[in-house]
Amino acid sequence: MLAYKQQKKLFHSLRCEVALCYIASLILLSLLFSHPLFLLALFMALNMVILSAGIALEWLSYLKFSLLLIFLITLVNSLFVRAGATILFRGPHLPIIGTIRVTLESLCFSAGMGIRLLVILGAFCLFTYAVSPDKVLKILGGRGSKTMLALSLSLRLFPLLVDDFARITEAQRCRGVSFQTRNRRQRFEKYIPILNTLLLSSLERSFQLAESLQSRGFGIAKRSSYREELWRPRDVLVLLSTVPGIALGVALALNGWAGYRYYPSLQPIEGLEMMMSAFLGLFFIFPALLNWGWEKWQFLRLKI
Repeated sequence: MLAYKQQKKLFHSLRCEVALCYIASLILLSLLFSHPLFLLALFMALNMVILSAGIALEWLSYLKFSLLLIFLITLVNSLFVRAGATILFRGPHLPIIGTIRVTLESLCFSAGMGIRLLVILGAFCLFTYAVSPDKVLKILGGRGSKTMLALSLSLRLFPLLVDDFARITEAQRCRGVSFQTRNRRQRFEKYIPILNTLLLSSLERSFQLAESLQSRGFGIAKRSSYREELWRPRDVLVLLSTVPGIALGVALALNGWAGYRYYPSLQPIEGLEMMMSAFLGLFFIFPALLNWGWEKWQFLRLKI
């Protein structure tokens, strides 16, 4: 699955505002915290929610790309950062880089920043595959702002292109076109008609959208909108776990719990920090726990 598809999962059925609030909270807290325990708690909670949303395969593709970035961060940090008291490896002297010295502190710093990167990418993965772009379009487009309209249309651009590409490629296969040839030039030549058709369909869609906006008088007066989506108990429950979670995270950051000293030596981790990080993670793992009950008990699904 290369774009959003509706699934019978709890996170997919949430109101768009609630899902966006949850995702934005994870991104905000990952930027506030540099403590590895709190970042790890957010990462574990996010993984559980991604698995419960049924997008594990899509998250796996994100992980492959993320691990390459984390490896590059670790490599650069190990080669150019000389701080750190615990030396693990001392290498030869290089002309520009200098003496290679790998320290435990630099590796731990790279791991902490890598977990932060994973949380941010995981949040965007959840947004891409578990939040409907049409619902986002309704929220942003309902404000009547041209900037909001352009932003909402850009969110729908990639999923529409992916769907068009898959549809056109399938039509070409039905006509007997094979894309499995080993010759790269022949394969490229077979993809050229698809790209031409994709461009024409995109232009046609843009003309239709422009005509629709003109016929409805967009931008002439204040826009009115009608929405029939209701607040359901599951929306309230997820919101009641997300808002206290972000409030707790901000309170911890204001009281100095967000920071962590990596250099010159690692800051010792106390038991209270482990308890508070686990407590913070419980707030954000709640949608996964609610989804487990949603799938296990039919009466709970009917109630919420």
